[in-house]
Amino acid sequence: MKNFNPVRGTYDYLPNIASFRESVREIIIKNYQANGYNLITTPVLESLDFLNSSEGGDNLKLMFKTIKRGGKLDLTKPDLTESDLVEEGLRYDLTVPLARFYSCNRDKLPTPFKSIQIGCSYRAERPQRGRNREFVQCDIDVIGDSSINAELELLKTSLETYKKLGLNNLTVKINNRKILNSLVVYAGFKQEDVNTVCVTLDKLDKISINGVMMELIEKGFETENINKLVDILNEIVEKGLDGVLSFGVDEKDVDDLKYLLSNLKTLIPDANITFDISIVRGQGYYTGTVYEVYTDGFSGAIGGGGRYDNMVGKFSGINAPAVGISIGFEPVVMLLLESGKKLTTKSNLALIYDLDDDIINVFNKKDELMKDYNVSLFIRPKNMKNFYEKIVEVADFVAVYKDLLQGKDIKQLEK
Repeated sequence: MKNFNPVRGTYDYLPNIASFRESVREIIIKNYQANGYNLITTPVLESLDFLNSSEGGDNLKLMFKTIKRGGKLDLTKPDLTESDLVEEGLRYDLTVPLARFYSCNRDKLPTPFKSIQIGCSYRAERPQRGRNREFVQCDIDVIGDSSINAELELLKTSLETYKKLGLNNLTVKINNRKILNSLVVYAGFKQEDVNTVCVTLDKLDKISINGVMMELIEKGFETENINKLVDILNEIVEKGLDGVLSFGVDEKDVDDLKYLLSNLKTLIPDANITFDISIVRGQGYYTGTVYEVYTDGFSGAIGGGGRYDNMVGKFSGINAPAVGISIGFEPVVMLLLESGKKLTTKSNLALIYDLDDDIINVFNKKDELMKDYNVSLFIRPKNMKNFYEKIVEVADFVAVYKDLLQGKDIKQLEK
């Protein structure tokens, strides 16, 4: 017998869940647009040249790649390599496509350009709670603004959006890759090894400090430098942000971070805003501020992002500072569903009629009800109990019977 289940790490969504997901999406877009961001779309497929040159960290290892087609694919060629077989890949996030989009369309766009992207990305990782192989991302980005106020606006807008969705008890952990990079170099690592070290540090919450040390040893780094870096990080955890100035960090980077923390606490006083030296964001393209958002009920981040000032320039040769943040759509939807949150303003209503009813009267009643409900017409089924159970539980309808056509109060007939 054929297996009709979707591919592992991907999901079919029944009407009630699909509708809920769409409601979440609409709330996010509405609030982002209200804050002046512009909705754009980019293709799911991207050139491997762009994807592979993006410094995407471990995400590059998880990338889905597409096989060449037609005459481009020659399986008779001896000693085939990957480049002989593949030429494109599915995007693993929305940042690389945005940088390519801006490089292609910058002459048509204002500066700074504030964008919204909501769409599917793909990573060949192990599926787990809140993490899928096919997943929706919700990004807002600002390209062309190098000031720390761009980060402040992005974070304020996103935190307000979480609240509109009903997620509170938010914690924002903020760091700066310039600060972290300086600490890595101060510990004795070479400048060209900084990104490799940071990719490992990003796994701290998953493999613990001992796991990080072992991985750095396996990568061939000196134990002396590893121990020194761990000692530095431990001291900063104890002393806080002021403690980093003892290790050759640029004072301006510290001042920028203090400015962001202070003003964000004032603007969003009920969120827990904190400096955390362990926030890395493993992608190598981050150049400055990095941040992650957390809430109760989920161990991982429900959002994150940072500044990536060099990516557009790397693609186009034109300097364009950039910063963004992504809401973790999948864990957010999961947490909202688990909490029983309702987001729709209109209930779905099934208006059930008989074939001998006056059809004009039926449609007139439907039009009247559509002022307050989403209404779908159904001929009365033979098995009313079975129909009722499925339409109420799966399609999230309120079932209303023929009696309504005879003038009875809908509130007496709901469910």
